[in-house]
Amino acid sequence: MKVKYDRREFIKSSLKYSGGFAAAGLILAGSGISKDLKQNQRINGSEHEPLNDDFTPEEKTEKAASLLSKYHSCCTAVVATFAPELGMDEVLAARLTRGMPGIGSSGNVCGTVSGAALIICLATTNENNIFDSDAQQKTLEIIREFITKFENIYSSPQCRDILGYDISSREKFRTAAEKGYFARCPKVVENAVTILEEILAKI
Repeated sequence: MKVKYDRREFIKSSLKYSGGFAAAGLILAGSGISKDLKQNQRINGSEHEPLNDDFTPEEKTEKAASLLSKYHSCCTAVVATFAPELGMDEVLAARLTRGMPGIGSSGNVCGTVSGAALIICLATTNENNIFDSDAQQKTLEIIREFITKFENIYSSPQCRDILGYDISSREKFRTAAEKGYFARCPKVVENAVTILEEILAKI
């Protein structure tokens, strides 16, 4: 059964994101939509169901914005947007990605890039090709394609470069939040989701 993202619920339950992440811990309150993992045949050349038939691109970016505001994690926003249609519910996606903004808040790879890589892996891997080295190389190529497109916008996939601020300690993270550096994250998430949507549509 297909379940569409309810735009009315988005409008009712979420406010427009405005500068700064909460420094407090994450609360895994989402319920998500559990689905059986689809047999994905994208890499081995078989016919496949369209990945994006549940949501329009606009609904995907709206959902990602809502999830960013909910979980305060760019990686969670990306992964939880796409994961349900690939067999992972929202709570599991949030658990998996909780420590991934800037990889442990170290300022290294942006969580949207890490999240996109995880989704590409899910979308291109199944029980039939999981040990296939050629299929693995195709997955890696698709991830590199995402990174190239992302770098065309931001020059660097590094969190510290995108934010223009070091967030590698709790104190620095709080300061970045107080000074509004995270206010640029919603647009980064939007661009990452758009790039990922375009790439997955071609697989």
